[in-house]
Amino acid sequence: MTALKLLAHKKYPFILICLFINQFVWSQRIENEIKIILEKDTLVLENQKIKAKYSWNNGNISLTHLNDKTNNKSVSFSNENQNFLLNNETSNATDSHFEIITGTNKNYKDAVITFNFKGINIKQVLRLYSDVKAIKHTYFLKGKSDQKSWDINKVENLDMIETRNNKNDEFSRIGHLEFNTRHWKFKSVKFYEATDHHDNPVEETTFLSYRKQRKVQANLLFASNTQRKQSIYILKESPIGVSQQYYPGFDFLVDYNGLSIHGLGISPTDLNDNWIQGYGYALGISDGDDIQQKITILNYQKKVNPYIFERDFMMMSNTWGDRSKDSRMNEEFILNELTSASKLGITHFQLDDGWQQGLSRNSASKSGVKWDDWSTEDWQPHKERFPNGFKKIIKTAEKENIKIGLWFNPSKTNNYANWERDANILLEYYNNFGISNFKIDGLDLMTKQAEINLRKLFSKVKLETNGKAVFNLDVTAGRRIGYHYFGEYGNIFLENRYTDWSNYYPYRTLRNLWLLASYVPSQQLQIEFLNVNRNKKKYPMEDMASPEKVGLNYAFAATMMAQPLAWMEVSQLKEIPLNFIEIVEKYKTVAKDLHAGTIIPIGQEPDGNSWTGFLSLGSGNEHYLLVFRENNQNKSYELNLPFSINKTEIILGDSIKIKKQNTHNLKLTLETPWSFSLLKISSND
Repeated sequence: MTALKLLAHKKYPFILICLFINQFVWSQRIENEIKIILEKDTLVLENQKIKAKYSWNNGNISLTHLNDKTNNKSVSFSNENQNFLLNNETSNATDSHFEIITGTNKNYKDAVITFNFKGINIKQVLRLYSDVKAIKHTYFLKGKSDQKSWDINKVENLDMIETRNNKNDEFSRIGHLEFNTRHWKFKSVKFYEATDHHDNPVEETTFLSYRKQRKVQANLLFASNTQRKQSIYILKESPIGVSQQYYPGFDFLVDYNGLSIHGLGISPTDLNDNWIQGYGYALGISDGDDIQQKITILNYQKKVNPYIFERDFMMMSNTWGDRSKDSRMNEEFILNELTSASKLGITHFQLDDGWQQGLSRNSASKSGVKWDDWSTEDWQPHKERFPNGFKKIIKTAEKENIKIGLWFNPSKTNNYANWERDANILLEYYNNFGISNFKIDGLDLMTKQAEINLRKLFSKVKLETNGKAVFNLDVTAGRRIGYHYFGEYGNIFLENRYTDWSNYYPYRTLRNLWLLASYVPSQQLQIEFLNVNRNKKKYPMEDMASPEKVGLNYAFAATMMAQPLAWMEVSQLKEIPLNFIEIVEKYKTVAKDLHAGTIIPIGQEPDGNSWTGFLSLGSGNEHYLLVFRENNQNKSYELNLPFSINKTEIILGDSIKIKKQNTHNLKLTLETPWSFSLLKISSND
């Protein structure tokens, strides 16, 4: 009420007061819809869609009941064993404490639980957001331990069933679920980064549990009860296995009796008097439908790391994709690139490696040797290449309505000990030039301290830019952050592909996005399209999937559900289709609605010969369908949609015929191979 009187006293417009009231009412409604209650020996977390019950166990909780309120289906668990276990440490929790904390924007509440294992303080934070069917679990440790390691490696016992000890080994764990029934089917999803070396970012495995524990390497595990048609999922929020600290060799153990989650990411030798954040996981529930599982897990991630269009949307240009490296990096070249970029509708232009005074080992110049260690002077604009600093660059970019981004490689010396200095370097470019986009390259999660210091670097820059800074986190080589860690800091620069090496195929880029889109929000991925007319002779004439034959329009369309990256020198893009700029401009008019939806892959897996695409599911009854006909000989394809179709509207792309077969089915006709269309579809649901 005080705030309202102040607004009225200063004669603010009535509409502003109304907006304030609406915002206040909205935040109060969201806060009231999230309930956390500890009563006797039961902890309850509940929102509009999920209700979870835990046995308290003096703070070392165990899940006993999970209810999907949208369909009134539940899963119950035994509570014989506690959630958290450190090998060779006591499992008896003492000195427990509990408090509830409401998030700053009131869209989540935390249940903060602390307890003690004989000198080791453990803090578990259970975070429940509004309107999602998942609970986030994160661990923090401090104190002291006499152990050198909490992880053990044992030789697998494959003795005859009559002679072996049927009791499974116990390992340190961060989560544990004991099933009340045996009829569970599992799907694990393992992810691959270092995309310079891998072109299959997702590996799915389905299996049934058995009496012997199965070690599973994966960041994501689905468990479906085949009799009750109910599913749960566990998303381990950590780097991928090989990049995790103190990785025990697996993320989950599964058998008849249940499953457990492993890999804390903290060693006893890391402990001190400060809280150290370990890895965590999200535990969610959905019905057994494959599409609903994807929607549920994507919606959770969108809630944790909200996509803000004005900050996060970028149709970026970066010259490195034409392989001239930094040989042309100078003021005149960049000014020319900015002019060309503006004509193509580019919104962001990134100066890659070579803008800085200290040249890297990837430089075209023989003087380039830098990589692991840099000085403050190294990160000044190169004096010969940019004699005027960035003044002309920034002025031209502002004139062309383009935002400038910079490449940056933090100093690795002593586990990123210079993190604060590096953060201040980036903040100086933000404060002096308004630069808020930084491509982070060369990361190496070599130790826990390195991980801690990198988090400090990113957090400081985000905090002191009021959340406006966006990091493009490169996962192309080394031990990087993966797809489900550090997501709060920006998007993922997925891959380097080059026509110079004839390893760029638009359908393969589309395939990688399509595979990841089931489990990673597409909006958080930066996906490249290249100058398809470069290096034509490096592809065989008979190669029907070569970039030239696919065309620039199709190559661009393959990136539209993500953040498009023009991986090229745009000033050298000479053969531009007549309708390319029209397609880009139409795309930009719908991109906000397109990216606001939950984007899932649809159709067949891209392989160069399929009908494939994406569906962006809006929060109301308006959705978008992006459909591709690869080099498939069938002109038509029937596509089943997860909603009742009302009407369709063609937004952009190639000529398409649409016939409604029934309430959920469309027959789509594209006359030529390598064609696409973006449709807006309203539903009756």
